[in-house]
Amino acid sequence: MAGRAVSRLPSRPGAPSPHDGGWTGDFVRVFDEDPDLLSGLDRTTTDLLRRGVVAPKLWIDPGSWVPPPCPMGPGNCFGLLVLDGLIMRALCFEGRNCPELIGAGDVLRPWDPEEQSSIAAAVSWTALQRSTVAMLDERFVAAVRRWPSIMSQLLSRTVQRSRTLAFQLAIVHVRHADTRMRMLLWHLADRWGRVTTGGVHVPLALTHETLADLTCMRRPTASTALRRLTRNGELERRRDGSWLLTGDAPQPPA
Repeated sequence: MAGRAVSRLPSRPGAPSPHDGGWTGDFVRVFDEDPDLLSGLDRTTTDLLRRGVVAPKLWIDPGSWVPPPCPMGPGNCFGLLVLDGLIMRALCFEGRNCPELIGAGDVLRPWDPEEQSSIAAAVSWTALQRSTVAMLDERFVAAVRRWPSIMSQLLSRTVQRSRTLAFQLAIVHVRHADTRMRMLLWHLADRWGRVTTGGVHVPLALTHETLADLTCMRRPTASTALRRLTRNGELERRRDGSWLLTGDAPQPPA
């Protein structure tokens, strides 16, 4: 992600203030933060949009998070674009969490009602790191409507998020605990990992409990799997709580 470019701009006359519902008074230049959204556009258009398109910005401190309502009403908001950080959305059934990790580039609509279901489930949001999001409101949509490729990019993000969840669901069907944990960590590395001389660094300080939830294991089972992977030279825990994958990526059976 590019370096942040934040400015303090006035709200549109007659529009609700960004301070409503937990929003700060800061605005962010969306395409400075996420230039990939402009892929395929010419240089002149790119420069124009990077200078001119801004959106309200919200900081989220680590810990439990209650998403604020859209200041202009949910019908006037395209969604929240995650700029940086790490957020966990979890469904809770009978005391067990089913989490999803959300990071930079993901698009959220937390104000939409949960789908009606015969099975009651609680939804919780937790910022695992200090995170920031931008509100893509009606002004953002109006500013980019001449370039449908931008909306196509945002739609692609939501489709990719559903595919990521499907892959995570497939992982939890693997019976062997060590293999399941390896697959989950390499799955996370595909998005967040950085190749280093010592291996692939996954800069996420995920606890044993969170990894257990992500793999649908009990915590003791997950901890045992992590210890075995460490003994086998496939995994290291960094002092900051992050992970280093020192083995090879798991290969599907022939």
